[in-house]
Amino acid sequence: MKKLIELILAVIILVFIIGSLAGFLLNRPVFLSYAYSKSMTPTIDKGDLFIMNPLARNFDVGDIIVFHRHGGWTVHRIFAVTDDGFITKGDNNVATDQQDGLYPPVKRPDIAGKVVVLFRKPLVIRGGGAFIQSARAKLSNVYVIAVLLFIGAFLTFSGSSKRRKRIKYYRVSVRTLYAAISVLIIAGFLFVTVASWGTLAFTYSSTLAGGQRAGWYLPGSTFEKNLSVENRAVYPFYYFVSGGNERVELLGPTFLRLDGGSSASVLAHVTVPTDTRIYREEFQVRSYPAILPVSLVTFLYSFNPYLPLVAYALFLSAVLWTFYVLSGVSEGDILRIRKRRGSLLSKILGDG
Repeated sequence: MKKLIELILAVIILVFIIGSLAGFLLNRPVFLSYAYSKSMTPTIDKGDLFIMNPLARNFDVGDIIVFHRHGGWTVHRIFAVTDDGFITKGDNNVATDQQDGLYPPVKRPDIAGKVVVLFRKPLVIRGGGAFIQSARAKLSNVYVIAVLLFIGAFLTFSGSSKRRKRIKYYRVSVRTLYAAISVLIIAGFLFVTVASWGTLAFTYSSTLAGGQRAGWYLPGSTFEKNLSVENRAVYPFYYFVSGGNERVELLGPTFLRLDGGSSASVLAHVTVPTDTRIYREEFQVRSYPAILPVSLVTFLYSFNPYLPLVAYALFLSAVLWTFYVLSGVSEGDILRIRKRRGSLLSKILGDG
């Protein structure tokens, strides 16, 4: 019975890790995410981790859902159900998301899942995601942890363990340990780079009282808005700004190279719509460390924003491999884990 429970727990953990890895690659929360604002306080506070069910298909008033909205993921409660979709509202917000026409009703394809509730309370880990918000880390999920655990565990136990009639130890070689550390370094670098990606946003009102307050403009008029891009790191970064629609046009620059601690402005031209309401405009900002030639980064970015990350991964891999070769580290086992017949690890590796 004990072995069966171990096997079930191992399967659950494996499914969680694989699902989390897929979620990160697809930029879609699967099992775990976190709140990056106070819109759901006190139910889910800023920085709280929460567990979600990605297989949920039935949604009703009162359910807390995770849905896609304007390039990001939001966790809000269903306030009403209409023929056009779901009306949503943060528990800490005065108005619904759709009240001013700023956001359309949420459609079913935009919903990633429903927050798991136990005894009428969502399953959350208070403050569990707060560390992600430091140093401009704005990841929409915490799947980095799952990815690193999966890769690290796989490489750690993929070392040269010779299968004999009776195996007494699992061996971890120098090469395997160095490979695991290298993967963690590269993965950490890439995830920190992606964490620095974000948006530039501003709101304005189309109203007949245009000019009476800041941000109020007459319908059909035009104005220009300066958007500030800041490099809060100490190392230079490349920045790419993209976005725009029929109302807003980026006048540039759309590419910037900023030294550490510096900033620059990007100019946007806005044509105020004739429909009188509040509008919100967003632009994507993607940054890359300035350690590769700018021509290479811009060329790869022109095809896909993720392609430059491949070049960074290859560059770091070459550096780490060169260091390994030049260091002259000797081969051999540096860690031996004693094997017990019938253990869960033995079953996974096929030795028990």
